Amino acid sequence: MSVTSSSAGAELPGGLSPEAEAFVNSVGAATDLPAFVRNVRAIGTVAQNTDARVALLEDAIVQDVALSARMLRIANSVALSTAGPGATIDSIKQAIMLLGYDRVQHLSMASSVFEKLEKDAPSVRELMVESVLAANHSVQLAMAAGYPQPEQAYLCALFRRLGEVLVACYRARQYRAWMQQLLAGAPAHDGAEATVFQFTFEDVGVALAKKWGMPASVIRTMRPYRGASLEGAQLHAITQCSVDVARAMFGAAPASRGVTVDEIRERFTKAIGIDMKTMAECLDPAIEEARPTLSSMQVDLRSWLEQRERSVAAARARIDDAHHGVLHRDSSELLTPEALEQEAIARVQERLAPSADDTPRQSKLREVVRELVQNRQQQTATLTVGNVTDATLRAACEAGYERGVLGISSEDFKLIRGRMGIGSGGHDLARNFLLRPAASFGPLGAALQSRTDVFVELTGNDAKTYGRDRLIKELSPSHFALLPLVLEGKLIGCLYFDSTTESIDASPISRQLLSDLRDQLVAAFARHRASVAASTAGATVSAA
Repeated sequence: MSVTSSSAGAELPGGLSPEAEAFVNSVGAATDLPAFVRNVRAIGTVAQNTDARVALLEDAIVQDVALSARMLRIANSVALSTAGPGATIDSIKQAIMLLGYDRVQHLSMASSVFEKLEKDAPSVRELMVESVLAANHSVQLAMAAGYPQPEQAYLCALFRRLGEVLVACYRARQYRAWMQQLLAGAPAHDGAEATVFQFTFEDVGVALAKKWGMPASVIRTMRPYRGASLEGAQLHAITQCSVDVARAMFGAAPASRGVTVDEIRERFTKAIGIDMKTMAECLDPAIEEARPTLSSMQVDLRSWLEQRERSVAAARARIDDAHHGVLHRDSSELLTPEALEQEAIARVQERLAPSADDTPRQSKLREVVRELVQNRQQQTATLTVGNVTDATLRAACEAGYERGVLGISSEDFKLIRGRMGIGSGGHDLARNFLLRPAASFGPLGAALQSRTDVFVELTGNDAKTYGRDRLIKELSPSHFALLPLVLEGKLIGCLYFDSTTESIDASPISRQLLSDLRDQLVAAFARHRASVAASTAGATVSAA
């Protein structure tokens, strides 16, 4: 009886699925992302103002200390290679004069995005490299077509796949699973990802771009080009063509069988206004222009392209094998403990944004979970097993349960005994609480054995199923919840809440929040275990 949502993937009146809205609320609340967006908007505004020159671009860059340092480092590297030892660049203005106005704009925008979004997940780096290549290609296409604002084309192509980049960044494990499907030959058409995420990359990208007030042209070109004669149709076609070519030539997954770069170009010749030969001639200068930007991101383009070629060849071989009935098991990419911790925090944060539809009890539960997650992020001293247990048990009582208990497994994990109780009769409940995680011990034991969350109102079939459990017979509740505590694959205990009244908030939201509270308690146990292990290791080293 695990908690599920019957509305998964359903569209809300605002046009976003519940899953998309949760993702947008989660990522949109991150403190660092709006700052990077403001920086890129400032630089992009300079690019669109024909009267703006070095002074305005310099002013936009110097507002970001890290970006300024990166620009000076790049400029000094170029100065050293061209003018020799002793040549130094001391100001952003000098860097602009040396590197060139356009190149500094490109470096600034791409570096700002990359610095703020890049994480340990390789998928993010792959997408960012691909986006930079697409952006430079877009500039070349725009100039060849006589488009009056080629810098706008750069910005649009750079952000065309913002939604996918953010998903790869904040849903790293789920995104890797999606990529594995593509590498195994799953359809890669626009919107196919909705079968995995219950939303499209474009939906969340557009929603976040609007939330952050990004330029209208960027937002408009995030959607697929449909060939309609709308405002900005040429810019839209340039953006789509550059992104499609970059995906076909440089994407992590191999292009679909039969889809060639020439076919992509032919599809856009009329809309862009240049022939295929001119399009093809835009590619080499685009790659060359991308090199310094990628180099500033510690990406060697030659090595990256060689690795990409090997990866695509291996993927093609796996797909061909699959067509002949030979299957390969891909080893999953291992995340560091720190990355796993951040991913776990990100998963729960998406559910913590206040909702106008919350009942007072739901609002209180969200508040408790939010506080525990913040303490977990900041690694405060208050994040102890005792404190988190107390907060969790009290929150369950706020949700309407009369009492609760924390049960802890014995050393051999064959028995769970009550350790800490709260509420009316909580002390007696803790003293008498005993469960064996085995199906032979009854329905509750079977739930623990299968690590299943159980929320039960003892009516109908549930009364027949759980009413025969020996512990439930003894406690005689009208409602109860059982939440296993699992750490590193082992059942270390459980939480149990019950009530004899009808005042339980049994909504899916409250159930999910109680499960989230349980997860914070498991995290506290994990932290305690790591601390004990570190202390033991330190004592061993000292003794040696």
